[in-house]
Amino acid sequence: MRGFSFVLITFFVLILSCKDEDTLYSSHIETKGAWLKNEPVKASLEINESPIDIYLILKLNEDYPFSNIYLLSNISNPDLKITDTISFKFDYSKNKSLLSRQMRIKTFKIPIYKNMNLNEKTSVEISHAVRFIDSTEPVMKLEGILDVGILVNKSNEEI
Repeated sequence: MRGFSFVLITFFVLILSCKDEDTLYSSHIETKGAWLKNEPVKASLEINESPIDIYLILKLNEDYPFSNIYLLSNISNPDLKITDTISFKFDYSKNKSLLSRQMRIKTFKIPIYKNMNLNEKTSVEISHAVRFIDSTEPVMKLEGILDVGILVNKSNEEI
């Protein structure tokens, strides 16, 4: 019993010590299998580090009907207002091993803003803008998305 406790405590300490020091903010919402158009993922950032990178983390399953995604992103603070449309094509070529072909859930880290300097409270909002090719209306309930979130890291690039 004593040996098991030692192993358990060691494992717990290792997990806590493996924290990514570059991560400044992380938040996600569980979508219950579909991302609704009128439910954007939002973050209110108050970060004193600069420069930073902002990513959208997207977890998909086999029910996702497209090979890409279109995103609408807004970032704003008293000195800044940026609205952008981002197109991201899912690259499955990296997943050629037998094991990853059998995996039904895939996670993607989509760059939204790179190398940004923020020194005030900033709001970030990201929603999807996917539509079928024969339609002008967006898909209101985007199936196959299990989890969506915002990740903010210290930028590794020099300005």
